[in-house]
Amino acid sequence: MRMRIIRGRRAHRHWEDEHHGAPERGAALVEFALILLLFFLLIFGMIEFGVDYNNYIAVRNGTREGARVGVVNDLKGAPSCTIAGTTVTPPSTPASQTDWTNALICKTKSRIGLKSASIKVQILVPNPTIGGTLQVCASYPVGSVTGLVAPFVSGKTLVSSVTMRLEQVPKFTSYNTEGTVC
Repeated sequence: MRMRIIRGRRAHRHWEDEHHGAPERGAALVEFALILLLFFLLIFGMIEFGVDYNNYIAVRNGTREGARVGVVNDLKGAPSCTIAGTTVTPPSTPASQTDWTNALICKTKSRIGLKSASIKVQILVPNPTIGGTLQVCASYPVGSVTGLVAPFVSGKTLVSSVTMRLEQVPKFTSYNTEGTVC
């Protein structure tokens, strides 16, 4: 290749003609990588938020339905569930106060519809008479599907508490041994 000395504006154009815009291609690749990273963070962040919000709605609705079932004593035929690490199967027609309490807990967990072993339920019956109140509280740990937001949500829980007026004398009792904080 023969060396030519070109001065002025033509020198710059001559360099571009020989190198075909190589520095611009590298810069464009770096910019594309940065934009792509931000785009994926935004998309996966929306997915994580959607899953956690759906879980919150499930906890809220299931807690409300569990409280409704409790105030009318509709606790027959409760499904089995995990209570404090032990699988419990309430009898189809509960006989003791413990059976009725387990049935209310299992029906509440069933109505929430998430992983039963991770749901914690608290039942408070301060005045067990008609017209008294029943408070059902449930909590569920916030999770991360992609692991992207795991550092931000670790240790957080979704909590819902519902208080309703008793329509019948409750056959169950207060319960708070799973460590639910309401």
